[in-house]
Amino acid sequence: MFWSEEEKPHEYQTPDKVVDLSFKLTCKQIKLDHAWSLTNAISDRLPWFKGEPQCAIHHIYIPQSGNGWIRDDDFKDEIIQLSRRTRLKLRVPKHRISDVRMLSGQTISVDGFNLTFGQADEQLLSTLTTLVARHVYVPDTDHDEQAFLMSIHQQVQDMGIDVRKMLCGKSHRLSTSDGQITTRSLMVADISPEDSICLQENGVGDYYSYGCGVFIPQKGITAVNTE
Repeated sequence: MFWSEEEKPHEYQTPDKVVDLSFKLTCKQIKLDHAWSLTNAISDRLPWFKGEPQCAIHHIYIPQSGNGWIRDDDFKDEIIQLSRRTRLKLRVPKHRISDVRMLSGQTISVDGFNLTFGQADEQLLSTLTTLVARHVYVPDTDHDEQAFLMSIHQQVQDMGIDVRKMLCGKSHRLSTSDGQITTRSLMVADISPEDSICLQENGVGDYYSYGCGVFIPQKGITAVNTE
């Protein structure tokens, strides 16, 4: 008798080439539109931060503040109150982890608000196959939704990722040192775990260190559309 069991698929092991460092914070409030001030303040302490291709901030996000997936609010001057549970996540490559951990105990000023870094926990990226970026930079040439999607699709293909499902959210305006820019939220669905990690490791579009094009896991399309 010849008996061959079906080979079980190889379970994908999450790599640690790029991780999220999740810092405890001491900070009572901050502007909702804080990305540029935050990254610039971090770069004052870590001068190499903006030049490191896989380094980025995660915007401090409070769902009820009006910066959700389907909302299109002008939040330039809105202030959000932070709880003791609020964390600040920085996405960093493995070789920079020890450098970024040096922020613990330091205080920076973000638009006049003091923010003190506590201890940081290291978190591996997710293998979930649906991802969301709350802000992806939209160049002036890509303000049409279809042109924007085609541009992102080309960037993702250049990474070797075959993506068939992408969905835009509404646009936002973020304040920069040189004026405002337009961003869109973007969902990418039904990719492989390996491609999910690759997309999280590298992001899409410009202004990555400022938190644009930074992907986070999403449990399902329904949850995205109702947020």
